[in-house]
Amino acid sequence: MDELLAVAMAMEKETAERYAGLAEHMRTVGHQDLAEVFDRLVREENGHIDLVANWSRQIQDRAPEVRPPEAVPRGVFDDEGIHLVSPELVDAYRSLAVAVRNEERAFAFWSYVAAYGATAEIRKAAERMASEELEHAKTLRRERRKAFFKNRHLRPSVQETYDLSALEMEVCTRLEEYAEMSGNKKEYRDLAHEARTLSLNLASDALQEPAPVGPAPPRSLEALCEWLADYYIDAGEHLLSQAARDRAQALATIAVKRLALIRNLGRT
Repeated sequence: MDELLAVAMAMEKETAERYAGLAEHMRTVGHQDLAEVFDRLVREENGHIDLVANWSRQIQDRAPEVRPPEAVPRGVFDDEGIHLVSPELVDAYRSLAVAVRNEERAFAFWSYVAAYGATAEIRKAAERMASEELEHAKTLRRERRKAFFKNRHLRPSVQETYDLSALEMEVCTRLEEYAEMSGNKKEYRDLAHEARTLSLNLASDALQEPAPVGPAPPRSLEALCEWLADYYIDAGEHLLSQAARDRAQALATIAVKRLALIRNLGRT
């Protein structure tokens, strides 16, 4: 448990420091608006640090051990070279997209620990960390979506009616294809079964009526799963009834988790 909490603290500190560096870089090149985006991410990560520290005090009556940067699992945080990109090509949406993917990688890491931890105590603690990262990802996705729509101009000619049941079944079909190509990998099969269940539920009880209309969703597996996650998050904020919003938020949690797992599987 000491090691788990120390690793969690080191991961959050590294993320905060990397975002702080990006904020300073954006200020140096004259992009104060983007510097403020990364400053906000630093504040988010500092909140995560406080959460881990308080949790450590509850469990072992002291702050987590301070570990060197090399103690952080490699490949969890990735700024995706954004500091090397011309500032003119970086915007709030892209910056937040990097943050979203980092939270998803952290979720995948803690999910792995939760699955293979040596003791029940470790597995339970890792599940809590995974849950926190999942909520962070959902929050950042919401902010990223706002940034996306801020500059988006829709063309009526490319709009279509959204059939969420059909889209979930499309995800199911694609996952089954991936399972076949990967030698019947169980993780893909489990996700396909989950998507099929969601599709049947949405077919029998639509999330909203009438069905909304908008630009055509992407059709590649990862992009479609990301689109669905964003859609459910947005619906969880804007549907008229509380019951519908609660249902959409539950779907968003499933969709964000699914996307993180698919991305993780794609790297293995």
